[in-house]
Amino acid sequence: MPHSRTRKRRQRRAALAVLALAVSALTAAGSGTAGPATATRASGTPGFGDMSLSAMIAARKSIPVPSNLPNFKGQTVTVMGDGGHNMNVFGFWMPEWRKAGIKLKAVEVPFADVYSKEKAEFIAGTKAVDLVVFYPAYIGDFASNGYLLPLDSYIKKSNPHLSDVITAFRKLYLGWAGKTYALPEDGDVHIFIYRKDLIGSPIEQKAFKAKYHKALAPPKTWDDYLQVGQFFTRKAGQKLAGKTLTRPFYGCAEYGQRGFSFAWFVDRWASSGQVYFDKNMKPQIDSPQAIAALKNMVAAVKTCSPPDVLNFGYDQLRDSLLKNQTLMVVQWSDVPKKGADPTQSQVSGKLGYGLLPGTMVNGKLVTRSMMPVGRVLAIPKNSKHADAAYFMAKYISDDVSRFNVSTPLDGLDPYRYSQLKPQYYKEFKPADAQSYLATVKGALEHGYPEIYIPGAAQYEDALDLAVNKAISGQEDPAKALHDAASAWNTITDKLDKKHQTELWRNALTQYKSLGLIK
Repeated sequence: MPHSRTRKRRQRRAALAVLALAVSALTAAGSGTAGPATATRASGTPGFGDMSLSAMIAARKSIPVPSNLPNFKGQTVTVMGDGGHNMNVFGFWMPEWRKAGIKLKAVEVPFADVYSKEKAEFIAGTKAVDLVVFYPAYIGDFASNGYLLPLDSYIKKSNPHLSDVITAFRKLYLGWAGKTYALPEDGDVHIFIYRKDLIGSPIEQKAFKAKYHKALAPPKTWDDYLQVGQFFTRKAGQKLAGKTLTRPFYGCAEYGQRGFSFAWFVDRWASSGQVYFDKNMKPQIDSPQAIAALKNMVAAVKTCSPPDVLNFGYDQLRDSLLKNQTLMVVQWSDVPKKGADPTQSQVSGKLGYGLLPGTMVNGKLVTRSMMPVGRVLAIPKNSKHADAAYFMAKYISDDVSRFNVSTPLDGLDPYRYSQLKPQYYKEFKPADAQSYLATVKGALEHGYPEIYIPGAAQYEDALDLAVNKAISGQEDPAKALHDAASAWNTITDKLDKKHQTELWRNALTQYKSLGLIK
């Protein structure tokens, strides 16, 4: 999943979104000032992504441009999505767009504002956007409100091979009420990433055994996570694996920034076996198990994370690991691709991957991996160039998807069974590629979904606010979660509790059928 993952959804008025749209839309040839992207731009960036257009095209290397492309005769397709390296995918395939007679405009919005910006555009009905990239938790909201064009007729004419899409993603990401509204672009799941060289260091192994009277190993439980993290937290001047540190080193880091910190809390809480609501829509996010999970996260922030961790979004959390500042993180599954690339990582070849720590429940270790974000491609119902937009969506989602998810130049993660082959991940050593893909498969088998009913953005934002207040020390974890549960009840009532209960029960049935919850 990621790119510049800064954080989350503040509702904007439609008029302001339309103004932003007009200001930030840039052609692929690109001139003027880039829109509100969240990544630092390279010189020559074509109004989107974080690379020059020539570098984007060069990255595809020897992949040929097909000879039998349709001709859309100069149509301009405007794409709206979160800015940064995940928009590079539209540049990789610029030769195809040109050959197919498509001119590209890109509207980049901050990662945290995708919901509010796109919903404002839908409500305004300007017909200014032809293709949208969004996080699939929003599909219930966008589809049920009639904002999206059903794709079933397109799929019959031009097959995107959805049977190849990993079952959980296919069932959760793409449809609503029996219709298909989106094609997958990015399959996200959290995995555990750690410094295998440091955990395997004989010096550290000996010191850990002397202190805790047990062997040093990647943590199995969230209590172990705290213990290992605190053990490896060192000051400048202290030694790490026999070498004197010139700067502090930290045992862990968290996603502390407002917007998606809730997902790092859910990783912990979900392993207790609970779900967001009971069958009658009573929130369970303020249960004793939830409070204990948030206290664990607060302790990690206070005792073994970098002092500026509350500012950590995706980029900062990634860099804390890849720039040799942190022992271990929970992150989206694209980070190992960048970690294996020596041009992006100081720890290439030194990373290990595994399932997230878990919780002992009735004598058994239970682990759950949050599946936050992901990305899908959809067409607004009033798109002026729907045929060309579908061609682009299908090409990215299917035809060239193996490249898109294996390159370290974006943040897209595997979502098709055919993408789970080590030979595609050339940045890795063969054994590391196998370990990485085995971890992704295992995480998906233990995956924990987002809410996936209308109101998901509002529910998650209220929870995120509570988590952020707790980890920043503004509120006690119990009070913060009680307040969030109260906010959830208010959201449910506003959306019609009876209808929300029906939708939630249907979602529970689907989650259970996929094996995502018990």
